[in-house]
Amino acid sequence: MEYLLNPDLPIHPALADRWRGNPIVGEEFQYLRDPFRPQWSQVFRMMLLPNPQRATKKADKWVPRVNPDVSYLEDRSENWIVWLGHACFLFQLNGLRFLTDPQLTDMPFVPRRVHPPFGYEELRGVDYLLLSHDHRDHVDEQCIRAITANNDIHKILCPLRLSNVIGDWVGTTPIEEAAWYQRYATEGTGVTIHFLPTRHWCRRGLTDFNRVLWGSFMLEVGEHTIYFGGDSARTEYWAEIGELFPTIDLAILGIGAYKPEFMMRENHANPAEAFTGYRDLHAEHWWPMHHGTYDLSNEPASEPISWASKLMDKHGFGECLVQPPINEPWWF
Repeated sequence: MEYLLNPDLPIHPALADRWRGNPIVGEEFQYLRDPFRPQWSQVFRMMLLPNPQRATKKADKWVPRVNPDVSYLEDRSENWIVWLGHACFLFQLNGLRFLTDPQLTDMPFVPRRVHPPFGYEELRGVDYLLLSHDHRDHVDEQCIRAITANNDIHKILCPLRLSNVIGDWVGTTPIEEAAWYQRYATEGTGVTIHFLPTRHWCRRGLTDFNRVLWGSFMLEVGEHTIYFGGDSARTEYWAEIGELFPTIDLAILGIGAYKPEFMMRENHANPAEAFTGYRDLHAEHWWPMHHGTYDLSNEPASEPISWASKLMDKHGFGECLVQPPINEPWWF
């Protein structure tokens, strides 16, 4: 078995003497725990079995609210975070803009249910692009081609071997890949960014399972630490990350696309599992994502955020739930 990492990037100090990199056999990255492989039989089973919530889902027309005001984009002086739907966030930190997992358009057979008041062609001023894994609802060719063509991007930060997917799309835009627990080279920005584990997988075609690594990001700026969780099923990695970064101010964790359980439980956390992740990370605030934007599964549209809100209220964390409208800037 081979172990891969970026030899030019440092490893988190707590693991520097024992982390060799992500294991790979042939071209396929291997799991260190909880191995699984998505099966086409599960997809067919999901398609053939009736959805017990079909009527409720059909009647549920909820979509996230959208703030129509884009004037905040004219000012580089303040720090803020803006949700653009699904797993796409725009961070303005120290006057620089960091965009995560940009999918801002319809996907084949999956239309977008809610849009920010601008499209990917109009996005300007992006300095860094952060890509968590290669799935098409996170890494979209049209979006990335347009964003890299229309912005003077300093660098794309991503997992090992994602350049094999996006390299031809981005021209001369620099790409920096990392293994888990490595820190990207962002000196001079005042923003420190680490690449960290999740429980997920990668594939864009029929024969390329896990040829690209997957993961999450930790961003540290000034006094604040922000965790962007990418896609993940419930995992013990959350507790380990909480130990490595003991003062997380905000955990951005997915809560959607979790039904039916036999199909989704290895891919995404449901709201109760994501709440466990929020607690395992010992984060102060929780910002749920990956819901309301695309119809990817069997649960009704409003169920994820309603469930998450009830859990936070029940356990006394209601004021720690962050859920502003799409395109509305938020900061601590």
